[in-house]
Amino acid sequence: MTVGQMRFGASQDAGSDQTNLKGATDVPLSVVFNKLNYDQTGTNSRAFLGVGQVGVNGNTLMGYGVLGSSHVAGDQSTGVVGIGFALNNTGVIAQAHTGTSAYGIWAKSMEGYAGVFDGKVFVGGFLTKAAGGFKIDHPLDPENRYLVHSFVESPDMLNVYSGNVETDDKGGAVVTLPGYFDALNQDFTYQLTSIGRFTQAIISEEIHENRFSIRTDKPNIKVSWQVTGVRKDPYASQNRIVPEEDKPAEERGLYLHPQAYDQPRSRHIHYERERAHEESQATLNDQAREFLKEAQS
Repeated sequence: MTVGQMRFGASQDAGSDQTNLKGATDVPLSVVFNKLNYDQTGTNSRAFLGVGQVGVNGNTLMGYGVLGSSHVAGDQSTGVVGIGFALNNTGVIAQAHTGTSAYGIWAKSMEGYAGVFDGKVFVGGFLTKAAGGFKIDHPLDPENRYLVHSFVESPDMLNVYSGNVETDDKGGAVVTLPGYFDALNQDFTYQLTSIGRFTQAIISEEIHENRFSIRTDKPNIKVSWQVTGVRKDPYASQNRIVPEEDKPAEERGLYLHPQAYDQPRSRHIHYERERAHEESQATLNDQAREFLKEAQS
């Protein structure tokens, strides 16, 4: 490997590695280009490798601090990759500090997934979504089909508990709930269904000290029960869901999902911001293509 001084605004032949650093004359752009490996595939073809406490540091007053673009089709082509190799490392850290429209990570995909997480995911704050569910290999045909179910939604922070119990010879039964139930829940609701025989079933004693009692008018009846409670833990109490809220002034007349209301994409709340990013991205892509074309010649 040839090592030499690289100067902005100049090209330099680095020997067999054929690496140069060029500063364009008409636009404020500097590009590191590895000509030898340009046509190679795989992760070993690098235009730039930074090693140090900070391998790469990008700062800007306006625009992108760091931009990664990939222009070749294929699932191995990636704009930006962050990997933490050592114990307790972090692959990528993203922060946005000020403003309701400041996003630590903003991911978008027109056809695929905006995000794919293969492993555990923890959300420390409030999570909102338009819809959701699970998708798994179909238990009856796992090689050829998927099984998809939707989430159960509620305007309240509901917890659901259920089970079966059989009443004794006197028609009584006590259901014991988890030891944390009273500390976690309030505003209980109950559902009872007798199984196998027509009978009447009631809640004879409501929940107290993590238990409640059931009574049937006949003995030895199997009863299916369900109890719901609204969370009352400190975090839930400080972050209640407000089912209906007014849109802020800057979002009125706009939509989260304009296509659902037969409205054009231009009515999306993020349209102007997305368009600005797309225009900036297109300009940078054009600059990169022009340089690559020149470097190949």
